[in-house]
Amino acid sequence: MKTSKFLLKILLLVSISSCFVFGLEFGEIDNTMQKNIQQTLAILQKTTSGNKDSTISNAQAEQISKEIFALFDSIFDYSLMAQLSLSKEYKALSQAQQIEYTKAFEQNLKKSFTDKLKLYKDEKIEVVGGEKPKPNRYNLKTSMVLDGKINYIIFKFHDNNGDWKIYDVDILGISIIQTYRSQFSDILAKSDFNTLLNSLQSEISFEAK
Repeated sequence: MKTSKFLLKILLLVSISSCFVFGLEFGEIDNTMQKNIQQTLAILQKTTSGNKDSTISNAQAEQISKEIFALFDSIFDYSLMAQLSLSKEYKALSQAQQIEYTKAFEQNLKKSFTDKLKLYKDEKIEVVGGEKPKPNRYNLKTSMVLDGKINYIIFKFHDNNGDWKIYDVDILGISIIQTYRSQFSDILAKSDFNTLLNSLQSEISFEAK
């Protein structure tokens, strides 16, 4: 399914970690995102250019992911994304469970990102522009040519005391947060938190259904 593959590919740009505290000043968002996107594509193109079939090995994917994490670490609000993905169930967890869940959520995203690096096929991504639906929200629109057609990716930022960070990404109108939330809700409707945690640590991955 082309849509599913496209959704997986966007993980090339949504590498997430919680190593840094500060996000971006509002006026820096467009230029910083474009610069980081171009640097990400350069890293990927440099790796695949030396391969006859333009594929990325497991070892290469691990190394590339570390380089790209360094570009985007401070831009994503990993903690908020984890909370939003679990919705109201997050507040029902104990503090210890929240910490454990957040860690597992981060690891799951990183593993998904590394696994999907091998899907890269020389796509180009450009920043189109942004809009403020609310004073503390900013949606940055980017375009990606896939199979000869232009597709749009929207990075959703929120203002965290002057530091703007991404809290969600929409691809073809499909939200990363909503996709994870749907999967988590299905699991919790049939089982418990420990089952969800085990699934995060082993099998859950963001992709279109």
